[in-house]
Amino acid sequence: MKKDLIEFDCAKSTLSQKNNKSVVFLINLLLLFFSITVFSQSVFDTNILPIYIHAESVDDIREFNLDSIPPYIYTHIPDLKSLDVQTRKKKFIQLILPAILFEKSKIHTALNNIDDISLSELYLYCNCSSKEKLEPCLSSQPNSIILAQAAIESGWGTSRFFIEGLNLFGVHSFSKKDKRIQAKGGDTSKPIYVKKYDNISASISDYLRTLAKSYAYEDYRNYRAQNDSALFLIQYLDKYSERRQAYIDDLERVIKYNNFIEYDLIKID
Repeated sequence: MKKDLIEFDCAKSTLSQKNNKSVVFLINLLLLFFSITVFSQSVFDTNILPIYIHAESVDDIREFNLDSIPPYIYTHIPDLKSLDVQTRKKKFIQLILPAILFEKSKIHTALNNIDDISLSELYLYCNCSSKEKLEPCLSSQPNSIILAQAAIESGWGTSRFFIEGLNLFGVHSFSKKDKRIQAKGGDTSKPIYVKKYDNISASISDYLRTLAKSYAYEDYRNYRAQNDSALFLIQYLDKYSERRQAYIDDLERVIKYNNFIEYDLIKID
C-alpha cells in the first residue's frame, strides 16, 4: 500500500511538472505572439484602409471630388498616350493624387506621435540619429511639387517605366534584389535599371523617403519644415536632376501653368 502511494505521488508530481511546463509554454507562446504583433506595427500605420484598383482601361480610373478623395491605390494602369492633352492630365491626377495623400497621411501619423513612440524606426527611415532631425525629415511635402515632379518624370503618365513598372519618378535600381526594368539603349555593357513597384503608392513612398533621408536634400528638408511655399522650396531641388536650374524652371512652369498650388491644402478623405 505504501509502495502504491509512493508511485501515485511520483505520478502526480510528474503530471504536475508536465502541466507546469505546458502552462509556461503557453505563456511564452502568448508573449511571443504579442511581441510580434507589437513590433510588426509600424509607426507609419494609419487607420485609413486603401482601396486597390486594377485599371485595364481609362474608364476604370475613378473620379472624385477634391473635397472628398478616397484612398484609391492603383496596381495596374492603362496607357494614357491616346488621350488628348487635357483629358490625359485629368486622368493622370486622378491616378496619383489619392496615393500621394495616402502616403503623406502615413508620414503625418508618425510625426504626430513622435513623442509617444519608439524612435528607432524613424531614425532608420530618416537615416539620422537625433530627434532634432526628425521633424524636417517628416515635414509635409507640398502636393504641388509631387504632382509636378511626377508629371515631368513620367511624361504625364506616358513613360514606359510608369506604364510597365508604376515608377512615377524614374527612380534607378542598383540592386539585383529589386524588382526592376532595364532601360533601353545606352551602353549595353553597363545596363541601367529602374525600379518596378507593385502599386503607385509604393512608388510615391520610395520617392518621399529619398527626399527624407538623402544628404543631397538636407537644405530642402530644413526649409520645408519652416516654409510651405512650393515655388520657394523647389529652388532647393536642383540636385534632383542633372539639368539643375533648367529642371527647377520646368518645375515652376508646370506648377504655375497647371495651377497645382490649389492641391496643396487637400487631404485624404
